[in-house]
Amino acid sequence: MRSALVAFAIAVMILPHARGQESYSISLAQAQKIALEKAFAVQYAALDMQKSERDVKELLATGLPQVNIVADYSQYIDIPIQVASGDVFGFPAYLTDFFGGVAEATGVGIDAPPFDPNAISEFQFGQSHTANYGVQASQLIFSGSYLFGLKASQLLVSSRERGQQRTADEVMQQVAEAYHFVLAAGEGLALANEALRLVQFTRDEVAALNEAGFADELAVSQMDLAINDLEAQVMASQGQISMSKGLLRFQMGVAPDAQLELTDEMDDLMSSGKELEWLSRDFVASEIPGVQEQELFLGLAGLDVKSQKASGWPQVSAFYTNQNNAQRDAFDFFQKDREWYPVQLWGVNFSMPVWTSFGGRQQVEKKKIKEERARIALAQISQAATMEYDNARTSFSEAMALLNNATNGERLAEKIYMQSEVRYKEGMVSSFDMNDARNQLLEAKLQKLTTSLDWLNARIDLQKALSAFD
Repeated sequence: MRSALVAFAIAVMILPHARGQESYSISLAQAQKIALEKAFAVQYAALDMQKSERDVKELLATGLPQVNIVADYSQYIDIPIQVASGDVFGFPAYLTDFFGGVAEATGVGIDAPPFDPNAISEFQFGQSHTANYGVQASQLIFSGSYLFGLKASQLLVSSRERGQQRTADEVMQQVAEAYHFVLAAGEGLALANEALRLVQFTRDEVAALNEAGFADELAVSQMDLAINDLEAQVMASQGQISMSKGLLRFQMGVAPDAQLELTDEMDDLMSSGKELEWLSRDFVASEIPGVQEQELFLGLAGLDVKSQKASGWPQVSAFYTNQNNAQRDAFDFFQKDREWYPVQLWGVNFSMPVWTSFGGRQQVEKKKIKEERARIALAQISQAATMEYDNARTSFSEAMALLNNATNGERLAEKIYMQSEVRYKEGMVSSFDMNDARNQLLEAKLQKLTTSLDWLNARIDLQKALSAFD
């Protein structure tokens, strides 16, 4: 009863994890389709695309009306003192003389301050507390930098689109290579198990001969050593399957513990026949996404030069302000019976650099250098794309020749093995000769497997060099 309860508790803990574990039964095409949605590089490229689209909208918004609500409050700790030269509060001399004459004639004394021409008058204006609130609006009327910047941002979106296609091609290639490795590792394990079975069979025969006195103990020990090596190879092959599946999961962007079942076989992948179509194509570097992306970068660099030149053009904008302000000797701005005074104005701003001590010219020249670098990079990437295609085509042709050679070698090894098997049954050859034929067949199959993997990877390299993913 206790064991049953423990087993039930373990099952309860494991069951939610098992239910949440992803499981995929996929062909190569399906694995590539999943990767185009989930691969990390694809997600980054999609985010870059979204960011560039937001950049366009952000720049476009700067040329549309801008409206802000503004408010401010300030308190003078010391109200500023204004200073004026001359005796502002004294009477001028001619008035003093005039009023003095009037006072003498009428007998009425006048207490007028004397006039001091060298006096300095000081006086304060304003209140301690000041507050403003209102609305400010502005509208860009003309800016050359804005116009070229808008064109550049739109061109950036196009470059991101080509970047997405380039990333998709790279992901498709990486997933295909990982898928090929899983298939090859599986077939390698099958060959290792077959070799182990044959060596074990041979060991049993040698042991029987040893018991009968026709073979020594050393031959049996050698067979045991060979079995030990093959068992280690089987375990290594199992580890290769696990690691290659881990790589495939990573390239697809699925969970590390996702269960993968591959539905394609190597023979299925090698019978598509599309490689003949790819070999017959004319290579045009300008059709490759990476080259197209760099062409757009060159266009961006050219617009950057024009935008820098346009920074010397006039910039015109309009503005409108509607505010209310109040000045108080105490903080009572929220009292409804106190007065607020309106301020409303509009206008136009015009600015144009006239002299920058050649600083603007140097900035333009720096942008031209960047444009030239982009032009050189385009030539470099175009040449690299052409070289990649030439190498991929040559590698595929070599892989095709090696595969044909390995296929012929496998056929010959099978023929030798079948003839040896017939002669062995007839007693015409020994078991050692039979084992040699089996080993030759296994080596031929392993060589065929290796060249098949090389052929598949060479073909996917050719497909990538042509950007021929459908």
